[in-house]
Amino acid sequence: MLEQVRLGLQQALAVRISAGPATGAAQQIWQLGASAQFNVVALPLVAETAWNTALDRLTHSGPPLLVVAERISQQARTHLRTRGICYADAAGNAWLRHAAGLLVALRGNQPAGPGPTPPAPTRLNVAGMRLVFLLLRTPALVACPVREIAKATRFSPSVVVRTLAYLAGHALWSAEPAEWAALRPAVIEHWVEHYATTLRNRLNPQRYRWLTAAPPTWPYPLPAGCVWSGEAAAQRLLGLAAAPPPLLMLYSTLPRAQLAHQLQLVPCQRGPVELLNPYFLPLSPDLEQCAPPLVVYADLLAAATPRAAALAQDVKSCVEL
Repeated sequence: MLEQVRLGLQQALAVRISAGPATGAAQQIWQLGASAQFNVVALPLVAETAWNTALDRLTHSGPPLLVVAERISQQARTHLRTRGICYADAAGNAWLRHAAGLLVALRGNQPAGPGPTPPAPTRLNVAGMRLVFLLLRTPALVACPVREIAKATRFSPSVVVRTLAYLAGHALWSAEPAEWAALRPAVIEHWVEHYATTLRNRLNPQRYRWLTAAPPTWPYPLPAGCVWSGEAAAQRLLGLAAAPPPLLMLYSTLPRAQLAHQLQLVPCQRGPVELLNPYFLPLSPDLEQCAPPLVVYADLLAAATPRAAALAQDVKSCVEL
């Protein structure tokens, strides 16, 4: 309910409303714009005579109190305004007052009962892409409630709700593990389709060349905190003995300058080495020092070369993504 009301209020006010960490099962901090913050509490649909007792139990320290419910009657809205307590409901009624100079009064015109479900996002953003990746790597999460998924993945519940709504809108979501397993190949291909333009370009990819004219002897080990991806990882995953690929791609948690110094690299726009920040922490590299196969597969397709595309299909056929 909190998420439904937050999204409806955000749309009505045309102002971003972010939900902060929850302090309880039905309590959050909402941030409206740059300066207005509210302590948000969800109350059940109860008789107005019981609201006094419920409100008296709530703390009044910190940001102004904002009561959220499925539907707040006219009598209860009047009572809340008299007490100076802000409110918002799923029917579109809202009254917000803040010392930052905010005063909002909205009257809903929807019938009693739950409000409309907010529309699913039209595309996955970076957070959504990362969350889908984690769901693909940890299938047991799909059967968990939203808050448990949020806690396990360290994303806010609002990110989880939006992402699952997006997947459901594309017939790519099920909270049943067996059904999710059946959907997994389609989810992977959908995720990979958006990987290069949405997620990969946010990983600070940079190209380098070797400091010396002659590159090190291939193959060679990486420092701790680094894993191969792309063609170099595909060679290892497939057990191929081959010459070094034209582009060596690796992820590292090391500071970029430190890594470049250790590997004797210097920046070069078309250099044969590409360094990226990982999004699949912890790295937990295997004995081959490779990124997860799904990452390798996505990077190969993002390279958009016939050689990389052929290796991508080999990885998909021979290695569990």
